[in-house]
Amino acid sequence: MKKRSCKRFGIPGTVLYYKKKPRFFGKGEYSDDYYPVINMSKGGAGFLCNERFKAGTLLIIKIKVPGISAEPEIIAEVKWISKNPEQSYRYRTGLAFSSYGEGKNRNPKEVLTFMETLESTFGKEV
Repeated sequence: MKKRSCKRFGIPGTVLYYKKKPRFFGKGEYSDDYYPVINMSKGGAGFLCNERFKAGTLLIIKIKVPGISAEPEIIAEVKWISKNPEQSYRYRTGLAFSSYGEGKNRNPKEVLTFMETLESTFGKEV
């Protein structure tokens, strides 16, 4: 089993909202609802939701951290989905963030800086 290269951490009250990344031109609409983030790292995030995504689905997400106004757009790929044993949401979903840097389907380096700041501030591993 491949071990994660990034330290996972949780921030109470953090939520995300998403939209499916359009294949071609168009903006798409963000979800109306916010979904609880279980944990995150520079490399990805786990969250609860009611939509069953297929692995490989590309999303654009925004993470809302309590007390922080910045909400950068992050390109992410659904890596896994599992049933949530709790009653609140139907699924647990794991995301891998796209690489950081210049070019198509890459996240800007500012997103990496944002995630590194969160990690250094809230970085107790979960």
